Amino acid sequence: MSTTIHYENANFLRELAESLPSITQSKADLLQRLADEELTQAQYDDYLRHKIEHARGQRAAGLHFSNEEVEVEAIRRRVMLQRRAREAAL
Repeated sequence: MSTTIHYENANFLRELAESLPSITQSKADLLQRLADEELTQAQYDDYLRHKIEHARGQRAAGLHFSNEEVEVEAIRRRVMLQRRAREAAL
């Protein structure tokens, strides 16, 4: 589902909960909760889309690292931290 659909669904559910004259409070609460879930999903989709666009931009600009480069850096940092821990323990 697209983000627009989630926002439209959330608005529709809220309007429905407010406009039905014979709706019980529990049903109105359910519609509000469903609207909140739609809104949360739309916000997450927006967040994720932004992260993907940002990552693609970095990759296009050459600002990325291979898995191997990341692993080597993690090992280097781990060794450095272990050395510092040993020195602090002495």
